[in-house]
Amino acid sequence: MKTTLELPDDLMRRIKLRAVHRNRKLKDEVAQLLEAGMASQPAAEAPARPPKPVRLRGRKPVTLAEIEDAIAAGRD
Repeated sequence: MKTTLELPDDLMRRIKLRAVHRNRKLKDEVAQLLEAGMASQPAAEAPARPPKPVRLRGRKPVTLAEIEDAIAAGRD
């Protein structure tokens, strides 16, 4: 796959020199460096899904005032 990247000049120079010293193509050296960087990082875990809201059957919805009262009661 072809892509375009904007890299700092100094970084690009260092990668080019590294590829030349290793007698490798630039694209192969960039791919190897990206693979090494990805392998050194732990795999990102999928974000945990929030629990589904509890639905109270046969009861009117809880009001904001009731929630605040319950929180205040828990602080006492």
